[in-house]
Amino acid sequence: GSTKSKIKGQSLKSADQILTSEEFRSTQSWKDYDFIIFGVPVDLTVKLISELPTDFSGIITDLGSTKKEIIHAVETHFSSGHNYISSHPMCGSEESGLEFANSSLYEGRLCILTSPKNVKLGIQDRLKNFWKFVGTTTIEISAEEHDSILSYLSHSPHILSSIMADWAANQKTIKRYTDLSPIPLNGGGFRDMTRIAGSNPRMWAAIFGSNQDEIFRSLSDFRDRLDIILEKLNPKNTLDPEEWERFMEISRRSRDFILKNQDDSKKN
Repeated sequence: GSTKSKIKGQSLKSADQILTSEEFRSTQSWKDYDFIIFGVPVDLTVKLISELPTDFSGIITDLGSTKKEIIHAVETHFSSGHNYISSHPMCGSEESGLEFANSSLYEGRLCILTSPKNVKLGIQDRLKNFWKFVGTTTIEISAEEHDSILSYLSHSPHILSSIMADWAANQKTIKRYTDLSPIPLNGGGFRDMTRIAGSNPRMWAAIFGSNQDEIFRSLSDFRDRLDIILEKLNPKNTLDPEEWERFMEISRRSRDFILKNQDDSKKN
């Protein structure tokens, strides 16, 4: 991480030793490490991979939110057997920084593992055991499928949440009465739909850039569905309450299917 993160971590006593990304890059004692986890934005992860010693004997993973660029970097850097498998624990919140560390963050969560070519035998089992130890269940998904899935379930929703926040804040009547009101005008719908608009801009800019093609496809799909809804809402058409009831019921079932009826109190 950055020097700022290191200073913050030291003040919070978050670890026995904290290195900045530059200090990590300049290390001469790779044998001192037996497990490396890159918890930095995807673009920086790719740069760090290119600087790893090709004969490193420990396990290496990352927490990247996209996989195609990371897997390509690993397969380019390691021409033969290596110990790198990419990870994506499906947890976190819109907050960022060591002060928001949560010791139970991984409990009951899913961790996606994505294996590059030429991974050494036994590395996957060792990494699975690590993730099991911290409380997660693992599943193996390819880089291409991972990035497609996450464009629908994470990346595009973040963009839509950000659009919604800006869309409402720039509506003239909302702006006027927000200035006049002593407390927020909004109900739960706006708050819940825009919570993730408060996420780390630096991290999400890197995610959008590294999964641009899949995000474009998923948002195009969303736009097609929105166009259908807009046509049904066109004042020239008669609104059918039963049709909207069916629409909402199907949507409710779709949400339950995706979330597997999990506890809504847990943040994504």
